[in-house]
Amino acid sequence: MNEYDIKDQLKKKNKEIYLNKLNFDLDNNLEVLVLTIDNLLSFMKDNLVKKIIDIEEDFQDKESILENVNIFFEAYRNNLMNILDTKKVDLQNVIVVHDDLDVCKQNIKDNYLTLKETLETFSKKEIDNLVKSLNKELKSEFKKNRLKEYLTTIFLTNLNMKVLDTMKNRDIILINTFEETYLKYLELNKNTIGV
Repeated sequence: MNEYDIKDQLKKKNKEIYLNKLNFDLDNNLEVLVLTIDNLLSFMKDNLVKKIIDIEEDFQDKESILENVNIFFEAYRNNLMNILDTKKVDLQNVIVVHDDLDVCKQNIKDNYLTLKETLETFSKKEIDNLVKSLNKELKSEFKKNRLKEYLTTIFLTNLNMKVLDTMKNRDIILINTFEETYLKYLELNKNTIGV
């Protein structure tokens, strides 16, 4: 084995280490994102139940309210997790196929825009279902309108904004982590093969 073969093997090994680290960083980032979103959704769900009870001005229907709100949040979370799984697979494919940090960054930004649109479309449909379910319990048109306005305008906007902000912040952290990993990869190449 000559010096060129050794350098080539070291280069391949460095590349393998780099790609493994990127995938590890991606997994960790998404794991933290899921935990953060779960906590956020739990908090938002508790607050929503209280607000609906305030709007209805009736504590008799608390179990029904809780059941309907749980259905909404379960659908919202499942949709979001499916979107995140797709995002992860797309990004892993970009990492393997393109091996270009700029392409990875652009993919993260593009994924965010697609994810935002998908989440907003899905959540509008689901909030309408929640409104219909909750309105069955209400007698007063005023309360029905007040509940619908709150859920479709204030609550849904806040929920989506908080979830999307959380995701955007995790994307920024992921991009920064990828950049650090890339610099370490370059340093590793410099130290092992002199490139």
